[in-house]
Amino acid sequence: MITENPPFIPRLQAARLRAALAAMRVVVLTGARQTGKTTLARELGREDDRAFVTLDRPETLELAQRDPEALWEGLDRITIDEVQRSPQLLNYLKIEVDRNPAKGRFLLTGSANLLLMGSVSDSLAGRAGYISLPPFTLAERMNVEGGNLLRLLLEAPSTAAVLKRRGEFPSRDLFSIPSVVFEGGYPEALQLGSDSARNIWREGYVATYLERDLRNLSAIADLPDFLRLLRLAILRSGQLVNIDGLARDAGLASSTARRWLNLLEVSCQTVTVPAYATNQSKRLIKSPKLYPTDSGLACYLCGIRDASSLADSPQLGSLFEAYVLQHFAAFADLLPVGADVLYWRTVRGEEIDFVIETPTRLLPVEVKISRTLGRRDLRGLNAFLEEYPDGAPFGVVLYAGQEWRRPARNIIAIPWSAILGN
Repeated sequence: MITENPPFIPRLQAARLRAALAAMRVVVLTGARQTGKTTLARELGREDDRAFVTLDRPETLELAQRDPEALWEGLDRITIDEVQRSPQLLNYLKIEVDRNPAKGRFLLTGSANLLLMGSVSDSLAGRAGYISLPPFTLAERMNVEGGNLLRLLLEAPSTAAVLKRRGEFPSRDLFSIPSVVFEGGYPEALQLGSDSARNIWREGYVATYLERDLRNLSAIADLPDFLRLLRLAILRSGQLVNIDGLARDAGLASSTARRWLNLLEVSCQTVTVPAYATNQSKRLIKSPKLYPTDSGLACYLCGIRDASSLADSPQLGSLFEAYVLQHFAAFADLLPVGADVLYWRTVRGEEIDFVIETPTRLLPVEVKISRTLGRRDLRGLNAFLEEYPDGAPFGVVLYAGQEWRRPARNIIAIPWSAILGN
């Protein structure tokens, strides 16, 4: 049974958000619509007696456009929700925080990545910290601390050292890959008790995104064309971005497809994963890979209407890869050192799904939906470890089996739920 006011589920990013509020004049909490930004902001607002206003209310939006300073006049701390609805507000906010540089006075939330909106990020340059709130991870659903196993993998000197501690990270056989991928991570969709109910919710989500959020970001006259591009992009989950090919299939000009793909990323509906290369400039030249932000919504856009259909779908592998990326991106933000999530591919066809890079370490990870592993499954890892022996002492296969295995001295195979749920 679904309650009207479900209990607050602690978020992994809450500690980072508190630390940012203690250090920065402005903190911007971004993420796709319905990832829980408003809920988290309200919860933290109870801790520091923070006022809350939302630009979703027409009268508040009108005030922000007519007399923005009236929003925060006389307030020590304030949350302004859905700030992307009034970008010009940030110019006034810039003046205010320069006049009164108190730490943590402004918490802004937005269902758009303000870092990718040039005029917005320029307004707050040097004044704001940015935190992204992704959909729920498996760890959050189980109410456990996430990212611990990933942290161990980035610190351990060898696969033997990892295996000694495997008892700390049990796999969770109560979950199946098709079910968690289809459910995704949007909080409201997870509360629903059936796949059919989730489909109804997702239909409304897409309509709201197209008719409201998208129009706030850009004037797009032909929404059906945009929706077709969105679906085609999601069907290419995990593939290299090919603007010309996508434009051709969608019946659009390449310039239009490029602009609309950028809007998908700005509105937090897709993410791109850059290529790994030791030469930083080459990363900018090589094509990135594109993934949906939420695997459950991606299932809906791909025409997959239940978990059993997903289990038989050729899209299962790529959508599971997207689900894993949701977790790695969330966990990377929790690391004490900066980390990037990248991919690796050679001209010979050798490939690694994800390479997690810290200032001192490389962790190559292959994602497999099979319960068994063969030599072919290790080809990419062996090539990467041979190419970068100093940065990567070992590699990881994340797979659907239940046993921790060591198919080679420098490769460890780990059940998928042990990583995503710990």
